[in-house]
Amino acid sequence: MSTTTPELILRAEENSKWLGHNYVMLTKKYNNKWVAVLDRKVFDSDKDLKTLVHRLKKKLGRRYSEVSIEFVTKQPINMVLVIL
Repeated sequence: MSTTTPELILRAEENSKWLGHNYVMLTKKYNNKWVAVLDRKVFDSDKDLKTLVHRLKKKLGRRYSEVSIEFVTKQPINMVLVIL
């Protein structure tokens, strides 16, 4: 059974929302790590983003597009938006 692009986008959005709602709880176990969420739960994590992405693509194949990945830290992150 194939999944359509809108369904994949919806699943990725659901994972991203779950990550946002559970961010504080996640910092207790995954502080200073990249966290990958699939099906609204932590699927994998790593301190190195490149290593995590490689492992996820190998494990998940096409389902990789449903994953939400975010760096989880207790420290505030300063971001700058640059518009060119």
